Amino acid sequence: MELKLSSSCVSALSPLLQFGLLLAGLLTWGALHCKAARGDHAALVYVLAFAATYASASRLESNVCETPSLFSILIFGMYTFSALTFTALYRLSPFHPLAGYPGPQYCWLSSLWFTYISFRGRRHLVLDELHRRYGPFVRIGPNTLSINSPSAMSIYASSNSIKSDSYLTPGHVPNISLYFKQPTEKLHSARRRVWESLFSAAGVAQLYPVLEKRTWELMHCLERRQSLSDTGTLNLTECFYHWSYDLMGDVVFGGSSELELMKEGDPRNLIHGAKMANVIPDSFGQSPWLMDILWHIPAGKDMFQFQKRVADMVRTRLNVAKPPQALRDLMSYLIEAGNIPQQDLELDAAVAIQGGSGNTTVTISLAFYFMLSEPGTFDTLRNELAKAFPDPTGALPPAELAALPYLNAVVNEALRLGSPFFVPRIVPVGGMTIDGRFIPEDTIVAIAAYSQQTSPDNFFPDPMRFRPLRWLQDGLGPDTKANMSVLASFSAGNHACIAKAFAYQEMRYVIARLVLAYDMSLSDAFDIKAFRDGIMSVRVAFPSMTSLFQ
Repeated sequence: MELKLSSSCVSALSPLLQFGLLLAGLLTWGALHCKAARGDHAALVYVLAFAATYASASRLESNVCETPSLFSILIFGMYTFSALTFTALYRLSPFHPLAGYPGPQYCWLSSLWFTYISFRGRRHLVLDELHRRYGPFVRIGPNTLSINSPSAMSIYASSNSIKSDSYLTPGHVPNISLYFKQPTEKLHSARRRVWESLFSAAGVAQLYPVLEKRTWELMHCLERRQSLSDTGTLNLTECFYHWSYDLMGDVVFGGSSELELMKEGDPRNLIHGAKMANVIPDSFGQSPWLMDILWHIPAGKDMFQFQKRVADMVRTRLNVAKPPQALRDLMSYLIEAGNIPQQDLELDAAVAIQGGSGNTTVTISLAFYFMLSEPGTFDTLRNELAKAFPDPTGALPPAELAALPYLNAVVNEALRLGSPFFVPRIVPVGGMTIDGRFIPEDTIVAIAAYSQQTSPDNFFPDPMRFRPLRWLQDGLGPDTKANMSVLASFSAGNHACIAKAFAYQEMRYVIARLVLAYDMSLSDAFDIKAFRDGIMSVRVAFPSMTSLFQ
């Protein structure tokens, strides 16, 4: 395609006008450097300004330019080039606060590259390679650092560090939930206190019968689906997802839950939609301005099916005085707190079900994958469980499960290899120092969890292998290392996972119940290496959905 410039259009760009465009670009960089603008608002202003320029050029067509559209494109092309040039020069300059930190220069220019690798699900592997090349501190964005050091856990322990904008409610909806970035820490603390009522020791104890009930249903589900399979195999990961959503439906809504995926399957793709609701903010949220724009573009309907289903269940739950079963569900505490808008209830309910389902499912799935692909591990756990519980169908008291060293080692090892998360925080006012390096305030920082959790400095020997014995004293020899302090699966500090204790109970119980009840093996068609290579990570890890067991 050839483009012929009109001489009148080119001549209309006088030196004075060109200087004005250069100055406008400089002022734009200065304004955005001082205060970031929402991407959708900036895009709207840009479009309206372009339209106004085109309209003005059209009215003055004979005096300004024979082609108003081309004139407008030239004007805004020069302005955009100017603004981007000043931005790039500053980000590459020695005057930038992070100029002293190494990293690929294309990362310094824009967050789009990091958004891309986040969306691909290979972020943890790319970051690990960057740290091998550049060292413990890597600048992975214009204002973002990844830190590969145990000391970086202090980021999360600090009471003053807050979540980055990748945790903003999509669309800047003014709803408040425990998970998304709160307008103030005061609001976050108030909502967290409500949740703590359920996930206290007493609250978790009354959830245990529900866990037992749903796990027995899981066993019936496994047997039913295997009997219907032509090959005698089943997708264990899919069954765990259905179990966890059914369970969390009870935890959040009590007997008012309408989630029965183990019985009905998932014809509405609720789980896929909920996964995408995690993927989009975690990837595109690394470039908040882009997320602001994309939010206005119609997305796949599956993303909204889960939110709609949860909203329907909230409305149903609000019409009953208490759940139809003897369970104080999460909605009970939220409703009794008072002054929580229905939109907030819907958001908190969705967050609870998603947060309580995804990582638990993944960890349990990976625990079985690793046990069955690492010779002797499954049998070692079964022996420990059989000794503690001679009746394989008898009760499994939570305190007794928590006291089993090898069972806990299996869970921790699955968490270590299965939670390579990127959990960004904003450095508070005054900055902070990590390993002698000063990090300026407002910098986005995160520990390189995968690198830390697979480092021989923290886990030795065989840091890349599933070796539960490393969690036992001298389990792999006198040089055994298992640094629990760098396990970032549940984060830490004010924003740590509030349901950590219950999640451990879930994982211990399900793993124990299934190991006691069944002989398991990987199917002949299962590719052990391909499965591990296919594990992706966004805000939660995603195991391959082709996981077949028999």
